[in-house]
Amino acid sequence: MALSDVAQRAALLREKIEFHNHRYYVLDAPDISDAEYDVLYRELAALEADNPELDDPNSPTKRVGSKPADGFTPYEHVMRMYSLDNAMDLDEWFTFTDRVSKGLDREDVEYWADPKMDGLALEVIYEDGRFVRAATRGDGHTGEDVTHNIRTIMNLPLVLRGSNVPGLLEVRGEVVMSDKGFAALNDRQREAGEKIFANPRNAAAGSVRQLDPKVAASRPLRFMGYGIGRVEWASSGFGWTNQGAIMDGLIELGFSIPPEAKLCKSKQEVADYFIELMEGRDDLPYEIDGVVAKVNSLEMQEALGFTSRAPRWALALKFPAHQVTTKLNDIRIQLGRTGVLTPVAELEPVPLAGVVVSNATLHNKGYIEERDFRIGDTVLIQRAGDVIPQVLSVDMEKRPDDAQKYDFPTSCPVCESDAVEDGEAVRCTNDACPAKTVQRIIHFVSKAGLDMEGVGKKWVQRLAEDGVLVSPADLFTLEKTALLKYEGMADKSAAKFIAAIAKAKEDAPLWRLMAGLGIRHVGEQTARTLANNFEDMEAIGAVPRDDLQELDDVGPIVAESLYDYFQSEETKLLMERFKEADFWPLGTPDVEEGADELPLAGKVFIFTGTLPDMKRPQAQALVEAQGATAAKSISKKVDYVVAGEKAGSKVGKAEKLGLVVIDFDEFMELIQSPKAESKPKSEPESKIKPDSKPKAKPDSKPEPKSSLLSLLDL
Repeated sequence: MALSDVAQRAALLREKIEFHNHRYYVLDAPDISDAEYDVLYRELAALEADNPELDDPNSPTKRVGSKPADGFTPYEHVMRMYSLDNAMDLDEWFTFTDRVSKGLDREDVEYWADPKMDGLALEVIYEDGRFVRAATRGDGHTGEDVTHNIRTIMNLPLVLRGSNVPGLLEVRGEVVMSDKGFAALNDRQREAGEKIFANPRNAAAGSVRQLDPKVAASRPLRFMGYGIGRVEWASSGFGWTNQGAIMDGLIELGFSIPPEAKLCKSKQEVADYFIELMEGRDDLPYEIDGVVAKVNSLEMQEALGFTSRAPRWALALKFPAHQVTTKLNDIRIQLGRTGVLTPVAELEPVPLAGVVVSNATLHNKGYIEERDFRIGDTVLIQRAGDVIPQVLSVDMEKRPDDAQKYDFPTSCPVCESDAVEDGEAVRCTNDACPAKTVQRIIHFVSKAGLDMEGVGKKWVQRLAEDGVLVSPADLFTLEKTALLKYEGMADKSAAKFIAAIAKAKEDAPLWRLMAGLGIRHVGEQTARTLANNFEDMEAIGAVPRDDLQELDDVGPIVAESLYDYFQSEETKLLMERFKEADFWPLGTPDVEEGADELPLAGKVFIFTGTLPDMKRPQAQALVEAQGATAAKSISKKVDYVVAGEKAGSKVGKAEKLGLVVIDFDEFMELIQSPKAESKPKSEPESKIKPDSKPKAKPDSKPEPKSSLLSLLDL
């Protein structure tokens, strides 16, 4: 057979196989047998094996087969994937619709409503109708490239269908797992002695983040589209004008959408739909935790716009949490990394929202005392957000005569040191408490810290309890032979453990280290702020307490906590040990290369009132292009306040702070000739400058390197 004939045959087979995949996985209406499908698939695989020049990354045979990835690379979303504001009841929904009507100056607003699927948000990208990339939502700006795993999802089209295919299309949706598929997966995991997933959402998210696509391919994942990002049409004059048309268009292109999605002609129809879905949620094949309602008209969406975190034209209506009663058998204390004694209820196991609950949080000492929880009580529990179990109240009518009042401990249950009240918390006073050490190291390797994927929590706990790990620095001197002494630690697992530590040692940024150290009041955002302003740990530790407060996200409490942390001898020793282990992450200032040389580098602008010749986002873009920052609120960090017409209260606040206020003409003069006015006429209090950072790096550190109920049951 001539190569041209082989190519034509391969193209025909690919088309047929994708047609039958769509019939089977999307429409749930197969029209050939499994055996007939296998014949087509094997013929195509053989043709491709014999003719490598016919290689096509979107061939049905390439859904699975790529090598495991070394890790996930960041992906910058061109259009931000916003979060949604929430409504916890219908009163809040109607408040939202009143704002929409006021913003549009009309009452007759239609809404597109979807079930709020409990999965992992994702963006899939197509160029000229062919799948090229997939990325997680992440923080909305930056996600992770998971193309190799998403390609394995059988109901996701690799080549778009239909006659009018966009030249570029970004589809947003959820990766989900059906309840039936989830149960079957956990059965397989249990038989294999592997991790049991808590719920379908965790299982879906964990599957997407597997480095080996064969693992993802073995999981019953499905992609359900709910919207789009960028779209560029190959044919001029064609486009979608409303959300309903988008969803119909996605179906025509080969995507699955939530089959219960519908157009609601009024806000009351959305409320009725919400009640209907809430009452029938347990009969659906997948988990949902509410309804998402969007203004249907795209023109109206554009008119309403966005807040800093969410669209003003969409809202998530959350279902009330599932609740059930059970018996409180006991209360035990769990010690956290900061020494807080957290009470945990040990319950009579009870099914709740698809899982069996046997433990639930009691929050703190005051929570127990206020509600008078006693051992032996019948209590009402719920899964907050359908995830975290918590104990709500006591059924006093069912309290037994022998119910025991709980006395909160006054000493640490681990080291027996004094436990003192610290606000709402009760905290162990011993900094060397073994339980604190264990939890700190667990936090250090966790996703909230250095994200050492492959370093299991249970093994870290065991190593810490045995004294092998006494501080986070011990991880970087840990050897494989020390792990192999433990029963149950196989050679492959030990190698994976050590490799994960080595990868973190090489790649971890400073912000992850700062987040992983478990400093009180220092979370991810503050850690990023520190890493964006300082070169390394030593530079942060050298800053006076008051100067730290000049940073965004750092108030007096956080500054005090940071200062105290870096003054301690324990921290100084830890830093020396990090250096000795050649682990010394460097900061990465959040500016583009060369931005410090731009005319307005380091300056902070804020805009108030109506600008005469441009919209505020355009003005903000102008200053950002010249290296400055556009702030949203008045503070002494602001260098220039640009006042338009009807400027409002911000000008008064600016004057009280001694800030420079300029009008629009002065602003344009500054923008057009910024070097002539490199400093404001009345210099505000200085910020922390780059020269407060130590210039020298440790010698030991190298350079940083349809209702188709069976759709989801497959």
